[in-house]
Amino acid sequence: MPFQTLPAWIQLGAFFLAMNAGMINVIGLVTVLHQSVSHMTGNVSMLAQAIITWQPEHVLYLVLVILCYVIGSFYSGLILGNSHFSLGRLYGIPLSLVAFFILLCWLLVPYFPRYALLWACVAMGVQNAMVSHYKGTIIRTTHLSGVLTDLGLALGYQLRGLPVEKRRILLHVLILMGFFLGGIVASLLYPLLKLNTFLIPAALSLCMSAVYWVIYLRYRHIQH
Repeated sequence: MPFQTLPAWIQLGAFFLAMNAGMINVIGLVTVLHQSVSHMTGNVSMLAQAIITWQPEHVLYLVLVILCYVIGSFYSGLILGNSHFSLGRLYGIPLSLVAFFILLCWLLVPYFPRYALLWACVAMGVQNAMVSHYKGTIIRTTHLSGVLTDLGLALGYQLRGLPVEKRRILLHVLILMGFFLGGIVASLLYPLLKLNTFLIPAALSLCMSAVYWVIYLRYRHIQH
């Protein structure tokens, strides 16, 4: 199905979800051993290195980081039952869980910084698994490898004279800019707010949850 009727609120939703992940990842990077929490590729590579050099404590921690991200995805799958976006699904619940897990991280990080950050990994797993597909395209809001790949493909197709859906490109650009802007915001605020910077993405997640519930209830009212 083409992207010609992609609603503006879905574009904004993707932008703010990516912004959320960009903030969380930067806060994780600056608070605990430069630990990435929004994507796991580097962590798997670090795990392989830690096994070969045999650093048991580091191995255990990285296994927990990866496992917590998977657990977050498990929650989304359990709640939603499908990764293809559909307005009738209860996305407000996983968005509220994202906020809750970030708040848990904020509460615990002054006392157990390494292991408190595991809750942020769960939050990012929940968020990334919420919407994986929309009208034939793969959507990832917590990392940019797929976004940059699709943008590069679109440019290649355009140079070959092949048709390219402008809305699809716009969606990927919005995710890229949201993630980047989230990183900028977190980098600017962290020197001022320190660990309280975690409250910004938590509040953003709660706001997105509230907005979605309004949209969902209106949709249900129209359906009936």
